[in-house]
Amino acid sequence: MPFDGFSAHQVAAELKDLLVGGRIDKIYQPEADQIVLNIRSKGSLYHLLLCAAASGARFQLTQKKQETPLSPPMFCMLLRKHLGSGKITDIQQIRFDRILEIDLEAMDELGDLKKKSLILEVMGKHSNLILVDEDLHIIDSIRHVNPLMSSVRQIGPGLTYTWPTHNEKTDPLLFIREAEGLSADEVILELDRRMVPGPMLKAVYTSFHGFSPFSSRELLFRGKVEEKEVFSELSDERKYGFYQALVRLIEELEKASGPYSLYITEEGIPFDFSVIPYQCMTGVNVRSYTALDLLLDDYFARIQKTDVLKQKAQDLRHLLSTNLDRVRKKLILQEKTMEDTKNREEDRIMADLITANVYQLKEGMTSCDLPNYYEEEMPLMHIQLDPHLNPAQNAQKYYRRYNKLKRTEEALKSQMEASAEEKSYLESVLAALDLSDCEQDLMDLREELSANGYLKKTVKGKKNLQKSKPIGFVTEEGVRGYIGKNNIQNDYLTFRLARPRDEWFHAKNIPGSHVILLVQDLVFGKDYTNLSLLQAAAEAALHCGSGEENRVTVDHTRVMYVKKPSGERPGFVRYTHEQSIEVPAEEIKKAEKYVSKS
Repeated sequence: MPFDGFSAHQVAAELKDLLVGGRIDKIYQPEADQIVLNIRSKGSLYHLLLCAAASGARFQLTQKKQETPLSPPMFCMLLRKHLGSGKITDIQQIRFDRILEIDLEAMDELGDLKKKSLILEVMGKHSNLILVDEDLHIIDSIRHVNPLMSSVRQIGPGLTYTWPTHNEKTDPLLFIREAEGLSADEVILELDRRMVPGPMLKAVYTSFHGFSPFSSRELLFRGKVEEKEVFSELSDERKYGFYQALVRLIEELEKASGPYSLYITEEGIPFDFSVIPYQCMTGVNVRSYTALDLLLDDYFARIQKTDVLKQKAQDLRHLLSTNLDRVRKKLILQEKTMEDTKNREEDRIMADLITANVYQLKEGMTSCDLPNYYEEEMPLMHIQLDPHLNPAQNAQKYYRRYNKLKRTEEALKSQMEASAEEKSYLESVLAALDLSDCEQDLMDLREELSANGYLKKTVKGKKNLQKSKPIGFVTEEGVRGYIGKNNIQNDYLTFRLARPRDEWFHAKNIPGSHVILLVQDLVFGKDYTNLSLLQAAAEAALHCGSGEENRVTVDHTRVMYVKKPSGERPGFVRYTHEQSIEVPAEEIKKAEKYVSKS
């Protein structure tokens, strides 16, 4: 977990300096496990985010605008009742752990000043935000813990709050203070008693509060101890060296004031951060921040965005997958039935042959062999007969079966066309779901699915949602273009934003995004060339549902040749005058770099 005791210590110190003495202005609950406190302090307005999510739990100041519900949840209403206009009297980190306690004074309904505390416990899936009174009686919590969920520690209204035990780990700050007057031998004896047996990497973060594997690795690097070594097997000199490294690390933390380090991969993806420079990360790409809240905003926005959206899109993905499975099975059955109708001509021929030879046949016959005059050599055709019917009735039986199969084929053609269109539509929505990068995109998809009868219409929603925008890109020749992230955006780009002579791109016979290249006022060969067309086609190939790494065929034509049939679903078009571009895999891989990040 990147947000360890070191991060918590630095954030808590910053909050204490900025917010103590301030007053709560507003309280929001943007998500089920998040609270935002707007606090006016020292002439400024601060936004304090308290997140108890299973993934990404933390506390921090934030500059990100939060998306808030139209109706505040019950826990938010309770906090407004108890903490509205409350004054912050103290903020502290508990035992160098990922626990923040905010002490407040607020008026109750009788106008009496009451002391209360808001406690955030950052403990992975057990994270919680708890409101207690001055006697540590729990008023309420964002997540209740009953005896069935934990026999050790329950959290709920009316219960007495107790601090998490965490297997009685050692507070490193307290340990260092207590060890100041001890000799080297006495320090070693204390460490021998406190260190958990096992490899040093795990021993550090299971022995001391606030250490994560990342910060434990930094301590071992500074103390010149290998991760797989065992503390009890180290020499006394190396044990004391480990203690000195711990002291220096904590001293550096106490003096830290930035810059703060965000570590990123060669692909530019952040994977961890630290509030002091980590020596074990020498040689790794680092982005420095002077403000801790900006680092945390950037890190968690990038890391959590995909996870949060995936979680919110889970029901949509399940709905689409279920309907896709249904329509695919329907298509298989329809194709099998269509295959059965192909033999109907044989029924008509047998009916004709029986009719032509009706006077030669007798009632009660079970079969006959008649010359097939539809073939040049007139071979004999073996025909089964119903002995309970006369020859004319047998002929009518074959005619009826022929006509039935003919009607079945005609009906199946339209049914299979409708099934194929539905399959293509659902696949396009599923592809759009993969491109969704904000909650508004998901809401657009829900509205589209509701309009098409796949979801019940709902009035629930959020305000302050980030506006969903098409993806922009610029080719190497400086030509601008746009990519639709869903069918609503596809229709907008093709029929509203684009002009008649702009270029339109779509992966051939594959559900995907509409891509437009704004070339209406440009001259081919002067302002742009086939290079821009290839790069726009690569965007269409990248943003389609092929799921393959090999080449993709992309059709392109002028927007004026793209038409939408009346009454068709969003995103469905027909086009003419198209040309095809074979986009190689290497060009598809390069397409991402042309996408605008603004």
